[in-house]
Amino acid sequence: MKKCMTVLGFAVIAVLLLAETSLFAQLQRPLLQRRNRVRVRQVQQNPDLFKPELYLELPEWCHNPDGMTVCPKTGTIYLNCPNFNTMDRKTGKKDFPATLSSIDKDGKLEKLLEYPPFEETGQCGPMGLAIGPDGNLYVCDNQFFVSADYKSRLLCVEMKEGKPTGKITTVVEGMQLPNAILWRGDELWITDTCAVPDEFGAGGLWRFKGEEILGRTEPLKVLPKGEDEHLVVKVKVKKIGREDNSGPDGMTVDKNGIIYFGNFGDGVMYAVTTDKDGKVKCDKILDDGYQCCDGIFYDENSDLIFINDSQRNSIRVLTPFNSNRVLLPPSPNPNGVRCWTLWENDDNDGAEGLLDQPAELVVRDGKMIISNFDWPFPGLKNTKYDAPHTMSVIDITPLQNRQPRPRQTR
Repeated sequence: MKKCMTVLGFAVIAVLLLAETSLFAQLQRPLLQRRNRVRVRQVQQNPDLFKPELYLELPEWCHNPDGMTVCPKTGTIYLNCPNFNTMDRKTGKKDFPATLSSIDKDGKLEKLLEYPPFEETGQCGPMGLAIGPDGNLYVCDNQFFVSADYKSRLLCVEMKEGKPTGKITTVVEGMQLPNAILWRGDELWITDTCAVPDEFGAGGLWRFKGEEILGRTEPLKVLPKGEDEHLVVKVKVKKIGREDNSGPDGMTVDKNGIIYFGNFGDGVMYAVTTDKDGKVKCDKILDDGYQCCDGIFYDENSDLIFINDSQRNSIRVLTPFNSNRVLLPPSPNPNGVRCWTLWENDDNDGAEGLLDQPAELVVRDGKMIISNFDWPFPGLKNTKYDAPHTMSVIDITPLQNRQPRPRQTR
């Protein structure tokens, strides 16, 4: 009997300790994590909270909007439009040449230049672009859709007082399908959607030192077929239902210097870090069944990453590493990141501002501005290219205003 009482006593103590531990954990949980439950419920109860609206209806010469970047000084958006929809894939000739435009804070669109075609292919396919430390624009010229023989280039568009001077130089040549681009400190990173041949969907990331790029007058020629040392990351793509073999596409960098990118062909997300010696580590962080990642953007004000899901006409949200924001329920991934859908709509022509194959986005003054690529591929919701040619906008200030911060200890 005494032995039974002893066992019972230990059991009671254990239960009390567990309860106390649970209570302690709840008390230690950041206050705004609990508030986040309210936000999630509000989103669920108001499905139109993040419904896109029409931002711009674009002219015919800008019917295929793609890459964007924001000038941190002026807030001006620079927009690339390759105009692939009217391109002859044999000759590269287009009804409308590729353009670089600007969009000011009032939403006024201005054509800044028409990109001259590459002599060897007859076309120029400007996609991702980024402002360099020298103030110039660095542009990914995708030649893959007219030549799969490593004709793609990195261009430098010389800028002065926010406008192109007209001088465009080739900085790197020999890439396959350069897509997204960013500067991280004195390093330039570029995704290549199809960098490695003979493997289904094999692509990667290029890394160049600023000293190799800035002020260059002659092109840096890289080795093809994934053999160049500048191609520091290589990943494959899973064969899924629509059998799209497109690899790394969108890319962004968070406030901690972690680079994130995703595959267009299967939606798998990766994180890239470098150690003090510059050695690169690439980790798969998300493989949740979504099957497309186009352009992505990290918004520091909300501490969230936004993903263009071109397949589903959707915008998804990814929590970055080491984020103070915690989305409930807890992440099923051991690395702590979590992804959820901000908005999704069916196939449409974009006339009312709904997503029409979203490709890229930027955030400016609490507004998410989205370029609708509208160049249909097999297996996407978007079934046809049609007018109007649009850009959408979503007000994300509810996300920015509810950014959690760590609970202060007293």
